[in-house]
Amino acid sequence: MGSTIKQRDLPAVIKQTRQGVFVLAPNVTAPVNASVVNVGLLLGERMFRVKTEGSSTSITRELDDILDEEHRDILLTNIDILFAPEYELDVIKLLLQLGRNQRLYLPWPGELVGERLTYSEPIRFDFKEYIVKNYVDTYVVLR
Repeated sequence: MGSTIKQRDLPAVIKQTRQGVFVLAPNVTAPVNASVVNVGLLLGERMFRVKTEGSSTSITRELDDILDEEHRDILLTNIDILFAPEYELDVIKLLLQLGRNQRLYLPWPGELVGERLTYSEPIRFDFKEYIVKNYVDTYVVLR
């Protein structure tokens, strides 16, 4: 079950966990030793290359390859591509599946209200909503 923690408690939680998705509220920083992965840039390049070569792949497979190249603590930036409606992804679930034995830090690009995360606005076609308590090893880090 996911939970909400304060930024001051983040170091202690990191020490206790081997893996998980840490959703960072605005103005919350990831640990200094985290590798930074520009998901939009790397995934966009890979998906474009596959498309121009006429090959077939999935965004999930490509993201898995990108994460496998990195270390234990990874800060994911520019993640809007993951919310594209054509991919039909449950972003939190996907990151939990692919981030085995890794701690992924995710500056949230939407709203954080209690245990609810939203991306975009309810009237838009790309709107997504996530209830944190429905995901194991997921932590919303508040200031």
